[in-house]
Amino acid sequence: MKGQISILEAIFSAIILFIAFNMMITVEEYQTKWKESLNLLQGRDALITADRLGRLHDFVFSDSFAREFLNKLDALKDVVIKNETRGTLKNRLYVACNCTDDKRDYLQNILNDVKFNTRKISAVVCSTNLLTINNCGSNAKYPDVLVIWRYDPLEGAVRNALIDFVKDGNGLIEIADVPNSRVDGQGDDDHEGQKIIFGIKSIQGNYPNNPIEFLKPRNSSVLPYQSYKWFYHVPYLLQGTSSETIPVEDGIASCSTEGMKGKGNFRFRNTDYTFWICGTTSVYWDTNGNNKADKVVTPRNKFSIGNSNFFLNYIDSPREIRISFKPDYLFNNFIGGNNVNKLAPIDNDKNKVLLSMGFWDQQREKPIAAIIFNGTGNGITAWVADFARDGLTNTGDDHKQLLASLILSMANKRTKETFQQIGQTTSYINVNNTDILEIYKIYLSIGKPF
Repeated sequence: MKGQISILEAIFSAIILFIAFNMMITVEEYQTKWKESLNLLQGRDALITADRLGRLHDFVFSDSFAREFLNKLDALKDVVIKNETRGTLKNRLYVACNCTDDKRDYLQNILNDVKFNTRKISAVVCSTNLLTINNCGSNAKYPDVLVIWRYDPLEGAVRNALIDFVKDGNGLIEIADVPNSRVDGQGDDDHEGQKIIFGIKSIQGNYPNNPIEFLKPRNSSVLPYQSYKWFYHVPYLLQGTSSETIPVEDGIASCSTEGMKGKGNFRFRNTDYTFWICGTTSVYWDTNGNNKADKVVTPRNKFSIGNSNFFLNYIDSPREIRISFKPDYLFNNFIGGNNVNKLAPIDNDKNKVLLSMGFWDQQREKPIAAIIFNGTGNGITAWVADFARDGLTNTGDDHKQLLASLILSMANKRTKETFQQIGQTTSYINVNNTDILEIYKIYLSIGKPF
């Protein structure tokens, strides 16, 4: 009997020890993360391959990236793919305008056919009030840019709405003649919203009789730099209508191209200049106003009309050309009269002024401003003297290029981060400088659905 008890005790002790060891010693489960690493590797290889083929810039801004390239790679069969770009203009731009219908249509016409660095930007321009800003159909809370094309005190709830709009990272442009008395700090009649949002104040002095010129930004970190860069580099569209012959003078060879030719008008500094498109090979210009061509320009070449310099970027068709303005371009005065627009940055920082008609002081520290910037890198505002106060029909292509460069440079370029449940993201920095230096980051997400 004692022997049986010893055997049972040994069995019970073994069971207890077995349970105790299992409780104290756990078996670790190791995962290699190979699946995730493979997704990252395949994403990186796909981006590098597209880059070395010279197609990365074309692919990432179109749906063809997945359809024509990624889906043809055996390693990426049956995967979930998403790509996006950050730090540059999106393919579609949303612009709200607090203005009349004709000014809204003017904006839409300017932005209808924007092309730079081999890609086109489409734009949606809509009307809005200032209390509830119309997002123009975008998926975001606000449009990329808001244009206020009239004078408004910007007080109370309107001021708060605009401050929230700018804090969201969007661009705000006011085209208006601002009464000096409303921002002079004298009395209780000041419009504080104007001073706070656009960072402007009244200044004393007498207007000289000067053209308006760009104040060259001291470096790329100051607020006006991007608009300065865009004005001088983004190609501007000029269109022509049907023309059978091109009249020439000064021994210029006639256009020998058979077929359609386009005749158009280029207006800057209050003067009209006629041009003729000779097929897709050259453009004939009338620079002296006698309705005969005296200059022939071929694509990717500079040319001058009077004292202004330009560059022929492209001949898209016998009806369309794209040109760039070149430094140092001068505008005719559009600042206004003595009771309006005598303005300066509220903090006296002359580096916030993009266009100037000279200086109020001999030390050249107080520019006679036509455009004043305010804000930070997160959200930027700009006040612009109303160049269309005499009617939209009296504006020129130089004013249109100026407004387009402001909108394109100030547009919100942040992509709202979207949630992706499955997949790993590979980032890649790309650069294109065909027309304008464009540096942006590409994010490619690859994941397995099972």
